[in-house]
Amino acid sequence: MTAAETPRTGEPTFSAERRGDIVVLRLTGELDMASAPDLLARIDGVIAAGDHRVLVDLSGLSFCDSAGLNAFIRGDRRCAREGGWLRLTGAHGHVARVIALSGLTDLLGYRPDAAS
Repeated sequence: MTAAETPRTGEPTFSAERRGDIVVLRLTGELDMASAPDLLARIDGVIAAGDHRVLVDLSGLSFCDSAGLNAFIRGDRRCAREGGWLRLTGAHGHVARVIALSGLTDLLGYRPDAAS
């Protein structure tokens, strides 16, 4: 296995589940500059499928940097263009602190337990 083939530690995984007219997108691992484009691609896929309300469950996310925060904002804007929204839920520890310090709790309607 070459260095290029070696999986990154904390590489995120994504899964989606429909709940009525909302798609719950679950993230695990780390969301950073390398993985934020993958999140945006998933959001684009949800929108392309005709869904415009996305609840991002962060309960399995262990790390998020400014690129991840930017992906949340861009994802919300993409959903809003189609008449929907993107909301965050389930963050804890470092991720919850970064979201709170950034001001995204108000902008994206963060709800700690909305995914349950």
